[in-house]
Amino acid sequence: MSGMRFRLLPLALVALSFSSFGQTQAFDTQLTRDGVTLNYQDARGALAAPQRKRVIDTFFFAYLRERADFHPAAPSMVRIVIDPAYTGIAFVGDKDQAATITINPGWLAQHPNDIDLVTHEAMHIVQGYPGYGDARVPGWLVEGIADYARDRYGMDNTAAGWALPVKVEKGQNVDSGYRVTGAFLKWAEAEHPGLVLALDKALREGRYTPALWQKHTGKALPALWTQYAKPRSDAPPPPARRGKRH
Repeated sequence: MSGMRFRLLPLALVALSFSSFGQTQAFDTQLTRDGVTLNYQDARGALAAPQRKRVIDTFFFAYLRERADFHPAAPSMVRIVIDPAYTGIAFVGDKDQAATITINPGWLAQHPNDIDLVTHEAMHIVQGYPGYGDARVPGWLVEGIADYARDRYGMDNTAAGWALPVKVEKGQNVDSGYRVTGAFLKWAEAEHPGLVLALDKALREGRYTPALWQKHTGKALPALWTQYAKPRSDAPPPPARRGKRH
């Protein structure tokens, strides 16, 4: 081996070479469409360009329509933050984070077609309710409206295998939230056009009470749920319960 020569690199240069290897590049961008500006932030470059484009396109596709239909005064400046440290799926914050969608890129890596999670979270920004999980703003109704919106405004729910249920399973009730409540709202809206918009507005203005169901449908909520659920199951009407927004 005497004929071979080796060049020793300075220690700092070696460390730099190894720390840079495999390192992803941060990606931040700002886009404006139809009066809405999106700040997209991915500090670690966790999403590849094709998936990033799908997230951005889905946001604008859904949010512009949700905002126009439900709350034209909803924020015109929105952030999407891709955060590998977040271990949930996605969420919208409150107070100064009420127009920020945080997404776990690991979830999208495992479920690349679940892109309409953005549609659900975008609806939370449109909702902009003064609270969450109390008598004025029941969590089950908040999430039910968000999944109703995902069904109505989603860009590609079919690819994700996502759909509102057509049956009511044992143990499910109107306050089960998410898809269960979303399916009920879809039916109730078809029976009583304008109901979801009225509920959404009342929630935002702090005027929601169970009496609104009677006012807009002619039936109290338990009776309305029974009318919906009976042909689909024998699920009984429930009491309302609290929950956490996701």
